[in-house]
Amino acid sequence: MKSSHQEQIDRILEKLSQVRAQGLSCFGSDQHHFELNPPIQELLLLEFENEYRVRLPDEFRAFLLYAGNGGAGPYYGIAPLPIIRSKILDWPFEEPFEKVLDLPCPLYFRMKQASDWESEFGETDPYQGTMYIGTQGCSYYMLLIVTGEFRGRVVYVNDDDGSTPFITHEPDFLTWYERWLDELLAGQVSDWFGRSRGGTEAELRALLENPETSAADKADAIRAFWRFPDNSAETLELIPTFLSETDPDIRASACWMIRHFKLRGAEEAVAEQLSDPSPEVRQAVILTLMSFDPARWSEKVFSCLQDDNLDVTEIAFRTLQDAKQFSRSDLLDLVLVPPNESILLHALDGIEWKSEDQELLLRLLEYQNEKVRYDATLGLRDIRAWEAIETVIAVLEHETDSLVRGSILQMLGELDSVASRETLLAWMVKGDEVERMHAYEGLNKLGDERAMPLFQQLKQEKEHATQNDNTPDESVFQNRHWWWPWK
Repeated sequence: MKSSHQEQIDRILEKLSQVRAQGLSCFGSDQHHFELNPPIQELLLLEFENEYRVRLPDEFRAFLLYAGNGGAGPYYGIAPLPIIRSKILDWPFEEPFEKVLDLPCPLYFRMKQASDWESEFGETDPYQGTMYIGTQGCSYYMLLIVTGEFRGRVVYVNDDDGSTPFITHEPDFLTWYERWLDELLAGQVSDWFGRSRGGTEAELRALLENPETSAADKADAIRAFWRFPDNSAETLELIPTFLSETDPDIRASACWMIRHFKLRGAEEAVAEQLSDPSPEVRQAVILTLMSFDPARWSEKVFSCLQDDNLDVTEIAFRTLQDAKQFSRSDLLDLVLVPPNESILLHALDGIEWKSEDQELLLRLLEYQNEKVRYDATLGLRDIRAWEAIETVIAVLEHETDSLVRGSILQMLGELDSVASRETLLAWMVKGDEVERMHAYEGLNKLGDERAMPLFQQLKQEKEHATQNDNTPDESVFQNRHWWWPWK
């Protein structure tokens, strides 16, 4: 029986043939070579649907039945049904695997990018009602929504960094798939296919010029121009005019495209947006200006380190650092009078410490944030602060963070003195397992023979405790402390 989607499938098969005939390539095509597997038998498809109590979206069913059971497709291609099934079995759902597909998918189009995006769904698994259909490489892959309001849409997810899922613009699988072929045949940039809105340059410009177009659609249209390697002068002249739009997403999108196309004539207009009320726009402005001429704009961007939005200060610091616009005195000033704790930590990481900084580093050892204290110990070790040994030992006695204590013990093993040796000997007895090993290694470096009897005692204690099941399994020590010599 012919599918109601047969006409579209016939177009797709013809376009695949054209892509092969023209010798085109894209990311992942060396894996699938633009070839589809044979179509699946309907009986096997029905068995799958019965097993998981769900009917797959019609467009995807038609693809499997009349185009191919996986094979050619965006990125590394479309997975065949047996692979899809194996991924469902591997999926770490709270519910048994046979129940996950028919639960309503809560994901929706244009979800706000946020690090805590999953909290919006409470106890509901955000990926229920979705199934794997292919990989984009590494931890990136594609899902198909099979239940809920956005049933039929393709979703891009990253299983590693916890970023917000991206639901593609196309309403169904076949439209998404055919768009991929259209863009290949039109010579558009295919990197990260589907991350922006589809359409030709003329269609996108018409959207922007239409007063009825929503702000969200305008922002999407602006960001989509990056796909065209040879935008017309008309389009390039149009992009900067959106810097004055009332919607911040449109202004930010204009900044991104000005940066992408290196529209230097728009630099001054972009710079005026450094005081934009939207932090997203300010971030885009900083990145755009610094991509043009760091020397020219670094002073203005430097002032953004005082921004009240942490993301803006992070972007400002990173771009200034990447452009090598920080002097040592600049970084020291940021440590002495930090705009916020995040910038303080970045500045500490970037400073090349010198002996004259010893007093500052000792003050930082009393800082509330343990990462600051830890960085201070690294600085003292870098400058080999012999004169600070007594002060550092005093700090060690009341230090609460294990990493800071460990770094101080390592410092004592690098700077020989009577006080260093006596302190290390004491910590071989009173420290925890990591601290005792730092103390032992330090004494070994200093050539102190008193370390070995204590080491043998520690070894015996551990062996005795292990035999009596009073300590964690040996694998715990191996995983946490690979350098334990008796493992």
